[in-house]
Amino acid sequence: MSVCQRCPGRVFQSAAALIQHQLAKHPLELPTPSAGPQTGTLPLQLTSATQTARLRDAQRIWNGLRKQEPVHVIDGAVLQPSTAPVSATTPFDLVCSYNWLASGGFHVPGHAPLWQDLALPVTVPKDPKKTSLNPRRRRRRPSWTTTTYPFEQVLSATAQMRPNFTFGAVDVVVTRNSLRKLLDFCSGKAAQPSFRIGLSLVRDTTLFIEQYDARAMPFQDSGWGHGFERTFTRFPAGLEGSTSHDRFLRYKLGEMDCVVGFEVDACYYEPKRDEGDNNNNAVDALDMQGQAIDHPPSGYHPTRNKPTTGIVSPMQQSTAAELKSKSKRPGGGIGSFLPQLWFGRTPWLIVGRHAEGTFTETTVVEASAQFVRWETDHQDGLRKLVAVLGELRDAVRRNGGRGCAAVCEKGVGGRRRIGVYDLLREGVGVPEEVIRRFWE
Repeated sequence: MSVCQRCPGRVFQSAAALIQHQLAKHPLELPTPSAGPQTGTLPLQLTSATQTARLRDAQRIWNGLRKQEPVHVIDGAVLQPSTAPVSATTPFDLVCSYNWLASGGFHVPGHAPLWQDLALPVTVPKDPKKTSLNPRRRRRRPSWTTTTYPFEQVLSATAQMRPNFTFGAVDVVVTRNSLRKLLDFCSGKAAQPSFRIGLSLVRDTTLFIEQYDARAMPFQDSGWGHGFERTFTRFPAGLEGSTSHDRFLRYKLGEMDCVVGFEVDACYYEPKRDEGDNNNNAVDALDMQGQAIDHPPSGYHPTRNKPTTGIVSPMQQSTAAELKSKSKRPGGGIGSFLPQLWFGRTPWLIVGRHAEGTFTETTVVEASAQFVRWETDHQDGLRKLVAVLGELRDAVRRNGGRGCAAVCEKGVGGRRRIGVYDLLREGVGVPEEVIRRFWE
């Protein structure tokens, strides 16, 4: 149990609940989060950098909530799986794709940078010690905490690529990263840190799950992963100013109809499909020249990010690849990478082996061949994930359809739980004119 020193008689079920109370009543006297329940007095000052960072994290997680008590709680210890099987063998469909541009805005449709099979060894620069969770888009990607409409780019790109598409039958629109966090919760991952995701419901049917803002942060162990990506890939002609490639696929997770967004590191062509052409020729053969326009066909762009469009053949999902760098030390398979590959239906994994940034080996793995085995081993967690998605949508419905935040935390006895809280922020995260277009 957690006790507030300044409020006699006030007892809280978890450290996180105490933090939320302190943010509202005594913002300078927060406890540092711990792995379990807290008792005793609160520190009057936070002196170390670690404590300051923890305070900042707590403020980010608990800021903007209307009430201290959740409107709904999902207890990981008693969560029951859904009944329908979950499998990557179900069909998927490309909804939209776009590239973020370093100059601002985004290009529709998008294309991932092409893999360059460089002669080895190759030495790449070390990653910066401080960056965002994804440095390639830290300056240009708006977050749900800084924009009224966090899914603006997705809807705009869909309007251009799939003008007749309707979201009315879609249950959930979500990012791959949020699904991975929720799967860790459903699988009972003990070391999972607290996290927050935003929830918006449109027309009482479609739940938008917004990834929480990724702030700039220091790496605990700065490596060469991003340098590997930048050195071994090249964007097609006309898209050299891109910083990343995002795409959204529609597929079934059990009984839930989902649109899932994720970043693709590279486009990889199997040698047998190249018919002797190298990747440089493949790049040059793509007509990716875009034409800037002031207003897209959808007519809706409330932020300063304006799209460009051009004559582009959308990249085939069968060529999507994830890039990872690993030291030359022995050990380690691809098991830890399979969740993100599976949720992104990404068939290829390219692993670069290096010693202090000098890459001497690259290996291409057909990761999709392991999807069935992975989903079989994790079927219980995947079915619980489907159940959680349904509970989150029902919780927002019971809250009158108002925006909510789902906070995963450790409660009494170390039991994991997700609390759904009403937000001070009004609205559903999607403008009314876009709702009329895609839901009516």
